[in-house]
Amino acid sequence: MTASPIASTVAVEKPYRSKRTANFEIAAAPDAVFAMMCPVREYEWAPGWTTNLILSASGLVEQDCIFTTPAGASIASNNDSAEAIWVTPFHDPETRRLTMIKVTPKECVTRLDIAVDETNGGATVTASYEHTALSPKGRVIVDGHTEQSYAATMAEWRNALSSQLDAAA
Repeated sequence: MTASPIASTVAVEKPYRSKRTANFEIAAAPDAVFAMMCPVREYEWAPGWTTNLILSASGLVEQDCIFTTPAGASIASNNDSAEAIWVTPFHDPETRRLTMIKVTPKECVTRLDIAVDETNGGATVTASYEHTALSPKGRVIVDGHTEQSYAATMAEWRNALSSQLDAAA
């Protein structure tokens, strides 16, 4: 078998990544919870959340919404990442599912999948973050994506969303 000519000019590496998934329950209507999974609505419940630009026909998250976040902006604690570009390739309010892809150039690509399901007491949120390193700094981000740090981030989400949705009720 002959080696591909691209193999000699492009680095091909095994991905360095980490994926974490968590579930938490909120005593609120699933549609109300899902509506909060938006870069605009996040200002209502995520202290310190900020964006630079949101490209959206509706003014809220939607299929193909694009937004940017400045350096250090994050829904996760203790983040010192660079400016990032987020794209929402999948958004389905009927099934309450969405996917966002965050690209932090020269650092990391992050995939965020969110599902909000109805339960007897309100809603269950399932959130998965998958970080893939693009550089040594990205490897530090991946390595910092531990079970403990992710559990803390999801506890922050649950507490902040519950407080906001309780206040709005």
